[in-house]
Amino acid sequence: MKGKLGQVLKYVLMLGIGVLLMALAMRAVEDPQALWDDMRSASWKGIAASFVMGYLAIVSRGMRWLILLEPLGHTPKMGNSIHAVAFSYFSNAFVPRSGELARCGALNQTDGIPVDELFGTVISERVVDFALLFLLTGIALLSNMESFLAFSASFSLPGGTGPLPWLAAAAAIFVALGAVAWVKRKALGQVPFIAKVFGFISGIGRGLASVRHMRRKWAFLAHTAFIWTMYFLMTYVIFLGIDSLNGITPAQSLFVMMAGGFGMVLPSPGGIGSYQLAVQYALVALGYSEVLGLATANVVWATQTVMIITTGGVGYLFLLAAGLKKNSKADAANPS
Repeated sequence: MKGKLGQVLKYVLMLGIGVLLMALAMRAVEDPQALWDDMRSASWKGIAASFVMGYLAIVSRGMRWLILLEPLGHTPKMGNSIHAVAFSYFSNAFVPRSGELARCGALNQTDGIPVDELFGTVISERVVDFALLFLLTGIALLSNMESFLAFSASFSLPGGTGPLPWLAAAAAIFVALGAVAWVKRKALGQVPFIAKVFGFISGIGRGLASVRHMRRKWAFLAHTAFIWTMYFLMTYVIFLGIDSLNGITPAQSLFVMMAGGFGMVLPSPGGIGSYQLAVQYALVALGYSEVLGLATANVVWATQTVMIITTGGVGYLFLLAAGLKKNSKADAANPS
């Protein structure tokens, strides 16, 4: 009972964070009609294309998962793998951070693969995506540095200065601490917490290195490239379909996409509020209005949320049917 109450309170807290962030994004909306007009100007063709591209990324994720499971001797049905990934997005939309365990549990029920082995492949998958996320973030910042610095200058930190000197100082301190940690790594490795940090960093390195030893590493990398291309295009096609954004460049779209991606990391159900605020700030940095930023974020978020709920719900039904079919076969093979 206490565990369930804790889960409910945790969800309410996360939802509260999302509502608060959404309220912050709504501060700039003095004319709700202007917000609605910008949202309504979005092309339905772009929205439909974004829906399809979002699902294609899920399909590719399901196929990529099969490549990671091959060396372990597991060959689940492709449909089950794809539906499990779709269900994980569905689960995350309602309970943040629950998706990875949900998809592992789903494939365990349909194909009998141990959850610990499934979860290990998910971690390897996340390591690669984590590395690519930061690579693309670096590209997005470098290709839009002028806009980013101009926007950053509008914020004031202690001492009346902009954030750039503080960021430079923080970067210098980070590099210095990294150098000290490397030199003293043996001694620091005796401290339990620091040992865990070193283990995490080492795990990332092993995860990236493991790609070289995959049987079908080029197929894995091709799926990874396809997935992230779909992530980019599913936002870009919507941007192009909004009247006030038809001049946005691919580099600017990448900047907005990466900002939105980090917004989704915050613990609010489905990224509500956090996604809107992140996209709004990114578009303001590029010179667009706050109202347009919020309208754009709402259209992209709504499109992908509907896609996730639709495909995840259908995926759950297919997984349920597959699980029942597996159990009926097991019962027929072992009559009591």
